Amino acid sequence: MKLLFKNTTTYSKHIYDDFLNFHSRKFSFKYHLFSLILSMLILFLIMLYIQNHYYELAIIFCACLTSFILYRYFHPVEEVNKEYHSDKIAKEKSFTFSFYDHYFKIYSEKKYSIVYYRKLYKIFETDTFFYLYLDNRHSFLIDKSGFKKGTPMAFRDFIKKKCPFKYKIDKENHESKK
Repeated sequence: MKLLFKNTTTYSKHIYDDFLNFHSRKFSFKYHLFSLILSMLILFLIMLYIQNHYYELAIIFCACLTSFILYRYFHPVEEVNKEYHSDKIAKEKSFTFSFYDHYFKIYSEKKYSIVYYRKLYKIFETDTFFYLYLDNRHSFLIDKSGFKKGTPMAFRDFIKKKCPFKYKIDKENHESKK
């Protein structure tokens, strides 16, 4: 396989903070909307059980609602803190991304992983990064200034062709820079 692009990105706290702001802008509305709808549904069931004098079930659903709200708030905070204090962020590890025709490899120290383009969930481009999402919670951060082979413009054209319906430009970020 012929190497098409090569990029080295160092994950730091500053880069991760920028990514968290971006991610929050893109996905927090859906997350909060889902939480609100499910909370309202559980609250409706609680009121229905109280109205029909099923107090035991109402108490159980109150406990479920409380647990759900606490989980939806504290679990993301815990995940971010865990990631923020992980070795890759705290020790500013570098990752090398080698892009080929059907897949890309991620090298970290002596290990590597292969990801096929069809497995990507979404791809976002900002002024300084490409974010290649595996799902709505996990992504690879590709620094535009880290290309050792190829250019960000050529990579943009390449990734658009590989994932045409998954690629998006972060318009909010581009408009705020103008």
